[in-house]
Amino acid sequence: MATMKGTEVPVMRDRAPDAKRDTRVFARGNRLTKEHTVKADVPNLLKKGYPGGENANRLDMARWLVSGENPLTARVMVNRLWGEMFGIGIVESAEDFGSSGIPPSNLPLLDHLALRFQNDHKWSVKQVLREIALSSTYRQASAVSQELLSKDPKNQLLARGPRNRLSAEMVRDQALAVGGLLSRKMFGPSVFPPQPDGVWNSVYSGAKWNESKGEDRLRRAIYTYMKRTSGFPGQLTFDAPSRDLCSARRLISNTPLQALVTMNDPAHIEAAVALAARMTAHSGDIRAQITHAFLTCTQRVPDEATLADLEGLFQDLSRETYDKNAKLGPNPALTLTANTILNLDASLTK
Repeated sequence: MATMKGTEVPVMRDRAPDAKRDTRVFARGNRLTKEHTVKADVPNLLKKGYPGGENANRLDMARWLVSGENPLTARVMVNRLWGEMFGIGIVESAEDFGSSGIPPSNLPLLDHLALRFQNDHKWSVKQVLREIALSSTYRQASAVSQELLSKDPKNQLLARGPRNRLSAEMVRDQALAVGGLLSRKMFGPSVFPPQPDGVWNSVYSGAKWNESKGEDRLRRAIYTYMKRTSGFPGQLTFDAPSRDLCSARRLISNTPLQALVTMNDPAHIEAAVALAARMTAHSGDIRAQITHAFLTCTQRVPDEATLADLEGLFQDLSRETYDKNAKLGPNPALTLTANTILNLDASLTK
């Protein structure tokens, strides 16, 4: 065993007491003007139940963060998880849990979830998400009357189920998944999926977007190359943060640029071609094909009016002439019909 070579991994640890250096306050932030010495500690306002003392260290701080004496950590976490599921947190200003933020819409619920997360679920994020997803509150229909919408537009009374647009990363993944193209490959370096030529520009450098080949171009959005000063345009259009600053909450917009992405981006066109191929393989009847695609994208069967509109769209498109370089597959009319289904609000909303 002594001959086996392992990988040396540096591990952070505190210095020995006799090797610790003084930490001083910089006068007016000037590092050249040092004032009194300070020691590791937490603000006095938060000291209740803090186990540290004269020789407090990072481990003491970590233990205090998840102790029963600190009411903040569990509440902040379950509020963010609630916001992910319902589109809005119990405390709407997830990025500001202080006195200047928005008060909780349901404080007893927030306290209950926090205690469950901390004591019963032992800080398991999966267990909390499972409990929320299986609750009768989450499983309500999202249909809403005009009266209820006027009284509670943000659904803070939880009288209906959530209806949220897919996140920026999910929009493209969803299109690839229903087309049967999404790669299941895990781990590895970042990839460069297809995007319109000339859209991505690298600030402060002449870097180019070198499109990945093979399976890598179809990988999940989590593997997409991301540069802090030059985000992926398709995701930025759907409100993904630029990563210049920390973002605890995404503010959702609804702009025409988003439709331009889902109806014209090369990745979405490729997904529409693949979905059209699945429609053709499913049946030779156009109504059956449209029903199958609609069910695949939205998890529900289209009503007669919707089915008639989509069938009429296909018939109109069938009479058009298409550019062979448009990459619309062997049946352009069916591809554009599939692309329309992928672009429906019902397809982009969970």
